[in-house]
Amino acid sequence: ESWRRVAWGVKASAAAASREVDVLVLGGGPVGSEVAITCAMLGKRVAVAEPRGLLLAAPTGWVSKALRQLGRDHGAPDGSVRVDWAMAEEYLSRTAKRALKLTANRFSDAALLAGDGYHAPEVIKGTARFTGAHTALVDSGEGQPHALQFANAFIAVGSASFRLDCLPWDDPAASGWLFDGDTIKDIGRVPQSLVVQGGGTIATEYAFIMRALGAKVTLVMREQKVMEGCRMDGSVQDAVMARMRRIGIEIRPESGDFSEVRPGPEGSVVLASTGEVLECDALLSATGRVGLVDAVDIPAAGCAAPARGGAAVDGATMRCIGQNTDHIYAVGDCTSEGSLVNPQGLLSTGLAESIIATHDAFPEEMEARVGQLATYVSECPVAVWVEPTVSYVGVTTEDAQAAYGDDGFGSVKVFYLETIKGCVERSEPYGRDEFLKLVYRVSDGPDNGRILGVHVYGSGASEFIHNAGTLVNQQATVWEVCRTVPPAVTVQDILKMCCVRAAIDISARGKGPRPAQGIAGDKQAEVRNKIFNRNRPRATD
Repeated sequence: ESWRRVAWGVKASAAAASREVDVLVLGGGPVGSEVAITCAMLGKRVAVAEPRGLLLAAPTGWVSKALRQLGRDHGAPDGSVRVDWAMAEEYLSRTAKRALKLTANRFSDAALLAGDGYHAPEVIKGTARFTGAHTALVDSGEGQPHALQFANAFIAVGSASFRLDCLPWDDPAASGWLFDGDTIKDIGRVPQSLVVQGGGTIATEYAFIMRALGAKVTLVMREQKVMEGCRMDGSVQDAVMARMRRIGIEIRPESGDFSEVRPGPEGSVVLASTGEVLECDALLSATGRVGLVDAVDIPAAGCAAPARGGAAVDGATMRCIGQNTDHIYAVGDCTSEGSLVNPQGLLSTGLAESIIATHDAFPEEMEARVGQLATYVSECPVAVWVEPTVSYVGVTTEDAQAAYGDDGFGSVKVFYLETIKGCVERSEPYGRDEFLKLVYRVSDGPDNGRILGVHVYGSGASEFIHNAGTLVNQQATVWEVCRTVPPAVTVQDILKMCCVRAAIDISARGKGPRPAQGIAGDKQAEVRNKIFNRNRPRATD
């Protein structure tokens, strides 16, 4: 093949020791593992270069998920119960073992399903770097590097916490006081008073987690609302911030910069915007993440130089931008621009990108094995593990308003407590602020009634969103849900309830399936809006 002819052009000493593989995967995290298992099931010979020397099909965020569960099991949302950190070490250890076992089971099952022709991926401990368009070296720092020749390469090296230069990361006094999203697992204690810097998903998650474990928490951020830039509906952002304040988390919006930082057991930070002094025995700076592509030298393979640690890609295929790079892909949170899967940086979007990439690399084999796969270039379901969970897919209210104007869309909320099960299921009812919100199209055209977006804030929200994602990506209408989904005594019945109310609204606005259903003058529009977009459900006790 042509790639072999190119590869043999490297130095003779390297060529003599090199091995050929069909696929080289750079990174053995959850996205890299997904690529490896998919390619192996297609009969490809796969090598995975991973610094840890093992595959782990669990996201970087598994640490926060384990600590969140610890707070649920032994802490209290309002910080009224203080949890011993020794229990956190136990939870983290157990979770890591389960994740490794899950990974091993997945590859074992893949071998059984694939049958003859399956080659178990070879994991090479070390960091890979490209030396040519079809060659790479994997260096563990011990002994001779491994030289590899490959037909296709998938870059899935992940990301690391972004560190602000203005913070004293190298100051000995900051050891045990200053942490980022990767090192917070090593804190070794539940702090008395924690300042969390940042307003993104990681900062918001840890604010809830540390409060539940018993810490006093202050969240400082440059933004007005938490999780801006995540394509989250404004009503959900408002609900999250209201819950934070109710459980005692202090929030300082538009105040994310410090004029002074004083590390130590009795440390403090000074807000640049107001001069307020916040005393804290720990500071978590969670201001984003940066890709780790710089270390793999993608320009040596003909790819464009990375930006902010990420590789530029063609979003339709996940191929790296560059010269003769049709065989090199980048997936997950190590991409910089070009991906059409949104929002970026989450495991769900990274897994969707891996499907796009492997389907593009091996279209005939993929379709022969599993049939035509979706490309996921439209809308990907997202879950954010705050307390309670947030999940969403599709267009926000703000997006719809900008795209269609006030008359071109509608939205409706139904609260968990408005369902029969939500009202009577538990001794402790669901929170009065937990809801599902539906955004839908209103028009004179064929897209009338189309479900544009679904946004959930509440217990188990992550379990709601895949079905909603199917409806959004199939461009289903509210009438299709009304016709085909029977009512049921489940909390998820809120999706059906939202669609029924949306159908009522559309018909009342004169846009229903039957023109005669329009209400002259739509005198009830204001009443419907109040009912459909309440901030709280009606009391039931």
